[in-house]
Order: sequence, then structure tokens, then C-alpha cells
Amino acid sequence: MASACERHGSGLRVLEVDSDEGLRARFTDHVPVLFVRGALLDYWRVDEGRLHDALDGRAVAPPPAL
Repeated sequence: MASACERHGSGLRVLEVDSDEGLRARFTDHVPVLFVRGALLDYWRVDEGRLHDALDGRAVAPPPAL
């Protein structure tokens, strides 16, 4: 993820889900969770193609609901 973000000139912020009760309650069964520009992109597995599309600003279908 870091190299993809770097190639697209985007930053990457990593949060520890277990460090926040709200995050833990919402995402504990879906780690890792990836958001791009505030929108949920993927969880459990990060699809590199979807990540590049999202970082390029192309529309990407959301993953199944949490």
C-alpha cells in the first residue's frame, strides 16, 4: 500500500484498530480496512488494482457491506 500511495503522490495513514473502542467495535472482524479519500475501499484483502484505480480518481465499486 505504501509504495502504491507513493507512486500516486498520496499519503498513507495507518491506525491501530484496537487502540480506539469505536474503531474496534466497527472493524475488529474486518482488519485490514482500507479507506481512500474517506470512502471504504477494501477489507480483509487489499486489491492492488482497485487501490490504483481509487488513487487515480476512477470510480470503484464499494466492497460488500460490513
